[in-house]
Amino acid sequence: MNRKTVSQAPIYVRDTLNRAGRMAGSGDFAGAVDALFPVICKNPDVPMLYDKLREYELGKLRTQSGGVKFWGKFCGVFKIILVRIVASADPLKAMSMCEKSLAFCVDNPAILSTLADVAAQADAPWASATALSVLCKLHPGNAAQMRRLADAMQRNGQGIDALKVHQDLIAKAPDKKNVDKSGLQAAMVLASIERGNFNDQKSHKANAADAEDAIIQQLLDGTIHDANQAQLLIDRFSVELRRNDSVDMRRKMADAYMVAGKYEDALREYRIVADKLGVLDPVLDKHIEKAYISNLREMVNALKNSPESYENPEAQIAELEKNIYDYRWKHVRLRSDRFPNDMQLQFDLGELQFECEMYDDAEKTFKAVAENPQKRRGSLVYMGRCALLRNAPEEAAGYLQDAVNDMQRMDKYKREALYYLGNALALCGRNAEAVETYKQILVSMPDYRDVPARIQAIESASAAEN
Repeated sequence: MNRKTVSQAPIYVRDTLNRAGRMAGSGDFAGAVDALFPVICKNPDVPMLYDKLREYELGKLRTQSGGVKFWGKFCGVFKIILVRIVASADPLKAMSMCEKSLAFCVDNPAILSTLADVAAQADAPWASATALSVLCKLHPGNAAQMRRLADAMQRNGQGIDALKVHQDLIAKAPDKKNVDKSGLQAAMVLASIERGNFNDQKSHKANAADAEDAIIQQLLDGTIHDANQAQLLIDRFSVELRRNDSVDMRRKMADAYMVAGKYEDALREYRIVADKLGVLDPVLDKHIEKAYISNLREMVNALKNSPESYENPEAQIAELEKNIYDYRWKHVRLRSDRFPNDMQLQFDLGELQFECEMYDDAEKTFKAVAENPQKRRGSLVYMGRCALLRNAPEEAAGYLQDAVNDMQRMDKYKREALYYLGNALALCGRNAEAVETYKQILVSMPDYRDVPARIQAIESASAAEN
């Protein structure tokens, strides 16, 4: 279901919302609920209506007697069976049935829980989130319901709210080892997106659609690695593909399958996209290569982990490794030959040459790629490593020092460049400079590779000489 803002809804929706707001402002919460309830049944795609209706229902609840609350809960127990039957064919109608019960009395755990499930079927996470939020507010302390709430909030793009729920769960958990770490991580990812992208003082709920798109972009950028989060996107894309089969949606679906570790499914979707395009897309071809090789590597790991379960496992592993090698070379060369001016594709070729110990060819490739400003730093590091391997440490130190000078931020790339620069300086006999170079790494990562051991070896050798 595509969400709408109030401004996108019919004009009577805005008028009714304003009228209900005036009623609630004067203390007439029952009137506000009666005015808004029929509107939400006809416009379930407007999330703000749910926020307001739940607010007014809670206001109405404060004036209701214990007998009314009991009767509402009693009737709700019997109604949920019918609601779930209806939901299998018409989830929107089932949602309206739940809303009718909540309009009578919102303190109805069975109906609130059922509405959350039915709304998820209807692809309306905002309705699930508001229902579970009220349920947890009225009946706190239920860890299972809080986890459901956090999940619904994440589906609705409410990362900051979901993170708060997870933090409450952790604070109340008697055993910290059994907390839902994957759910917490996914909430932290979305919360960071919201804080980074929506710091203009707007409500993050109003930007929920944008937040969901941001999650998808994070997935495509490779910065979401959580399989549970990827599965949420797979579910969403599956629904959208049934409505509209598009190349863009299939690419997103394939990317989500990759994160979820479903490589065969990803490969199928990528190949469908490639067939529809009809021309070589180098980025898509790289994705196809990654999916194909990831699937083969999974087979290799299965053979290595349980060789007794397979016939001739060594021969099968050798055959799979050969297939991986041949496939990579074929496609890396195809892309670099077809697009000689694409420096990223030429850089990929150099990396594969280096990996396959073709150091002379790799150095030649990286020297050409280094002419491009965007790939210069990475190329210089590889050129330095190639020089080290052919025992030219002074030349290597020159390349690596140039690379380090271009790197402002201490990240994994700069640490790697500093590491090889330290090695080159040590081989040149410039021990004091080597130690100072290594120490720059230790400031940010004290146990990086074998740096502490290298420093100790240099200092011990210097002490012995003195």
